[in-house]
Amino acid sequence: WSPDAITYAQLVASVLAGLAYARSCVFLGGCLVLTAGTLDILDGGLARQRGIAGARGALVDSVVDRWAEFATFVGLGVLYRDGWMLGVVALAAFGSQMVSYVRARAEALGVSMDTGRAQRPERYVLVGFGSVVAGILGHLTCVPGGTPGHGVLSGCLLVLSGGSLWTAIERARHAARGLGSRGHS
Repeated sequence: WSPDAITYAQLVASVLAGLAYARSCVFLGGCLVLTAGTLDILDGGLARQRGIAGARGALVDSVVDRWAEFATFVGLGVLYRDGWMLGVVALAAFGSQMVSYVRARAEALGVSMDTGRAQRPERYVLVGFGSVVAGILGHLTCVPGGTPGHGVLSGCLLVLSGGSLWTAIERARHAARGLGSRGHS
């Protein structure tokens, strides 16, 4: 497989995860998120190992990553559409996008950026494992018409929304300090 093929396979896994969440298949969604996360780690490593890593691949990977996250969060939004957790999903989606945006913008301005805890691997782990555990609990408790175990996923999304927003703010402050008094917008 080429690194690009792995990148696009990650997008497919993420779209399928979003569809699984939209259909309330939380366990399957979690497995697909973990698969997408694994593929996201492999594509860049494979490109570096083969000596073909470059600006084009980095751009494609970053753009596909944003689409992949969007697809997953849309599915989570459909899952939680009838309650206050929809707001939490929206904040988690916004925070996740901002973590990536602030890093890209800061690095484009010459500030090295690796600050913060809610980076992509952590986000995959929170949503993926939170979904898998929620799905297992839901299966074990067998409550007809209920959503047992979704509390685990909800808790993970609360942590993700707070952590990603905090990371984005922390990165923005770090970048602003790094830029110092280079000028104003």
